Amino acid sequence: MKVWRLLGTTAVCSLMIVAHGRRARAQTGAPLIPIPNRTYVALNPLGIPFDIASFEVESAVATGITIGGVASYTDVNNERYTTFEGKVRFYPGEIVLQGFSVGLTAGSLRYSTPVNGTRETISTPTVGIVTDYNWMLGPLHRFVVGTGVGAKRILASSDERNRVNLDRAYLTARGVIGFAF
Repeated sequence: MKVWRLLGTTAVCSLMIVAHGRRARAQTGAPLIPIPNRTYVALNPLGIPFDIASFEVESAVATGITIGGVASYTDVNNERYTTFEGKVRFYPGEIVLQGFSVGLTAGSLRYSTPVNGTRETISTPTVGIVTDYNWMLGPLHRFVVGTGVGAKRILASSDERNRVNLDRAYLTARGVIGFAF
């Protein structure tokens, strides 16, 4: 009796897998929608009135996946952050450059701040995570408006970080406008 129950369960599961596999093949057999824009370049517009600037570029490498790079400079309250980093992003909607994305970053940070009347500096690698949202505007979807937040981990010893009064991680924000092609 147990053998027949096991065979019945196996047969039902097998039929479900085959039926699901056929449905999945039917869905992938549909024509793909071409994505007209696969790369963008963007700037942070706050670089004009304030000391907050960034330049980024991003390009598709696979369905829903992009790689890119960012260079940024921020000077707030005489604390200066200069970063260069690479990014890998995944767009769950599988349309690159558009909508929500989550990604990983790796790069370098040069941070300087006044400490006891002198300017102290640290240069260190960083890793991080970002969540972003891009809007593709205009009739050809070439104008990019992007926002996002993230967090970076500073890969320096606690002694090095303490010398410049820097925590082991910090939050980031993104706001860019650009052009896609």
